[in-house]
Amino acid sequence: MPEQPIPEQDPVVTKSYAMYYVVSMVLLMATLFWALWDEAYGQRPWKAFQNEWKQRYTALLSKTRPASDKSVKEAENNPEYQKLQQAFQQADAAAKPRRDELQKQIMDISAKIFAVQNVFTDKRAYANSLNYQIETETSASGKQSKTNELAEYK
Repeated sequence: MPEQPIPEQDPVVTKSYAMYYVVSMVLLMATLFWALWDEAYGQRPWKAFQNEWKQRYTALLSKTRPASDKSVKEAENNPEYQKLQQAFQQADAAAKPRRDELQKQIMDISAKIFAVQNVFTDKRAYANSLNYQIETETSASGKQSKTNELAEYK
């Protein structure tokens, strides 16, 4: 096939698009800076309120924390709390062997599932590839041989 001659008024050769690119770039940069300004300041008039609230709430927490620490220590020194804490520790110690046994069983079962899952995933992938080959095969004999191969694999 012979090459076609280049036309005399080919716009790619005879015309420069540099000015269009410059105008487009200026517009894109302007919209970028506008979008960044709008995201940071224009749409968020409550940022000053948030900052003021954060400062006030931090001041409140710093004032109330000592009183809170004091009430926690009083509660921990309460004989009823200590009695409950001791009962909890005894119940936790009593349940620890059973909990450890169950945790070991969970770990063993998880390892078995992981071993079976790898084999299952490979076999399922192979069966799916055979199904795909059967569906896309154009010849009847090819479909039959792939179907037989899949039946043998099952």
